Amino acid sequence: MRSVRQLYDLQLLDWDIQNLEEELSDVRAKLADDTARMSARRRLDALEARLQELASPRRQSEHAIQQMEQRASAIEGRLYSGAVTNPRELEAYQDERAMLVRNQRAEEDRLLDLMVEMEDVQERRDEARTTFEKIDVERSGEVSELTSREDALSSELPGLETRRQSISAEYPPNVMAVYETVRRARGGQGAALVDRRGLCQGCRLTIPNAELSRVRSGDGIVQCGSCSRILIYG
Repeated sequence: MRSVRQLYDLQLLDWDIQNLEEELSDVRAKLADDTARMSARRRLDALEARLQELASPRRQSEHAIQQMEQRASAIEGRLYSGAVTNPRELEAYQDERAMLVRNQRAEEDRLLDLMVEMEDVQERRDEARTTFEKIDVERSGEVSELTSREDALSSELPGLETRRQSISAEYPPNVMAVYETVRRARGGQGAALVDRRGLCQGCRLTIPNAELSRVRSGDGIVQCGSCSRILIYG
């Protein structure tokens, strides 16, 4: 049976387990957090989608310009061939040609705007792809390291917990009951060392001389009057 004097050994082990559990929780949180990569992927996808949206009106505009050029070429061929002699028919062809010129210029302006926007989107898409690929590579390496660390921590934890069960069974039940209650209430620390000056290392306050004498003698459980931790003379 272990004495109260040896209780700090259990406290040190509990800290090891607590630190390991916190690190394991942190590792798993980082593994689950794919925010940066997914954000970069969404930005790249959005720019790719915008390029696809612009591609259709660009093709339509280019096709419309091509048709107008072909029609204008046909009209000019008729006009310069001398085949049109009727004044009204000649005027109609001239009016149509003038209309085609106006429409073609307007369509070319529209096409230019589309091409300028597409060029801008393509530049941003290329930058987004570079950013995503960089993040993706870094994330893959990070996941590999985190996974290895998770495996190591997961393998280590059961051994420490088994050891704790074995050690805690060696303490009197009344000591363990007080220790566990205080440990839950005090952020994982149920026992605290007391230095030669009578200073509790848990709350950094000085304990009365009478209690200090009891702690030194190891005469039963002595709790700090301030933080309630079980005092161990160190």
